[in-house]
Amino acid sequence: MRPPLRLLNQSVFTGVFALLAIVILISLVVHQQAQIVTGIESEPPVETAQEPIALVDEDPEVSTETTEEAPQLTENLAPEISQETLETPQVAHTEEVTVEIPPLYNTPGMSLDTVNTMTLPALVNILCASSQGSRVTGAVGSGVIIDPRGVILTNAHVAQYLLLQNHPTDPTRCVIRTGAPARSKYTAEVFAFPSAWMQEYGKDLLLETPEGTGENDWALLYITGRTDGSERPPTFPFIDFDTRQAVMVTGDSVLLASYPAGFLGSIVLQKELWPVSTTVVIQKVYTFTQSLIDIVSLGGNIVAQAGSSGGAVVNPWGKLVGIIVTSSFGETTAERDLRALTLSHIDSSVREHENTDLLSFLQQGNFEERVRSFKTSELPSFLEHFPL
Repeated sequence: MRPPLRLLNQSVFTGVFALLAIVILISLVVHQQAQIVTGIESEPPVETAQEPIALVDEDPEVSTETTEEAPQLTENLAPEISQETLETPQVAHTEEVTVEIPPLYNTPGMSLDTVNTMTLPALVNILCASSQGSRVTGAVGSGVIIDPRGVILTNAHVAQYLLLQNHPTDPTRCVIRTGAPARSKYTAEVFAFPSAWMQEYGKDLLLETPEGTGENDWALLYITGRTDGSERPPTFPFIDFDTRQAVMVTGDSVLLASYPAGFLGSIVLQKELWPVSTTVVIQKVYTFTQSLIDIVSLGGNIVAQAGSSGGAVVNPWGKLVGIIVTSSFGETTAERDLRALTLSHIDSSVREHENTDLLSFLQQGNFEERVRSFKTSELPSFLEHFPL
């Protein structure tokens, strides 16, 4: 009778083992699902920019820094693209896009000291004075010569004062200065200016603290002659540019060069304004759309002053990759967040306004005639936007 008993015990143990195996299998499946759900819920969100930003261009005796009370600008600020966004195809607002990173340059980068030596001869200071009794204040900014025939790239919020040189009742007088310290050398006129910027911000000309996001904030000037009346040079020192998307990203080192004048009085500004260069690391990148790098954060540094707008942002390969455009509020330069407009955004905006890319637009040449055409066809309507 013992064998049947043993068979019964074997069946019981077999049933128990089978039941235990099922329980273990179910536990493993539940645990795996819990891990997947936890992984989804713990994915870090993409940040968005929240602080208002101020232009960095006006006469240094008139503050251009904004306070933190500007909610109307917060909605329009470019949301931040995190470094993770550049490495994966996921961005804010739940849309999936891919940011294309261009291939590296074929040659190693230069030292930023060498880049500085290349950049400074192409850097200019733009100084505009208002006529006596005018409501328009003077303005000071920077710019970069990007074509050896004498084409200057700067911000629209700087170049608007050169448009006013042609105003019938409140004309300004502007000069292009170079050197260290800056000395008046050339006259210049606008031949390309984005209508989208004028429609949005032309009405703000007389504001004591103008603000903006930096979108479409570019303009092209042509050097028309010398201030002393002597013969205009046939060529000018210039710096080449790179309009490729994402050519500078978070963590990249760049050179900044401009004519900051935020702590100078008018007399010192006219006689002892010196160019300033510094090297920084890109802190963050921002977009006006959903996938393009349009604005980069340069952090707090000595260049974060009035007068730096239009200044150069140059990479280790000696390419202009951005121009300084805005700064957040701060009592000292270290407390501010300087920002630059990328050449890729400028190139896209040129395509929108001129129906061609920046390089092709410059290759058309014939700048003297284009200055005359601009004055006839576009300038009159632009001047109507100013509250004068």
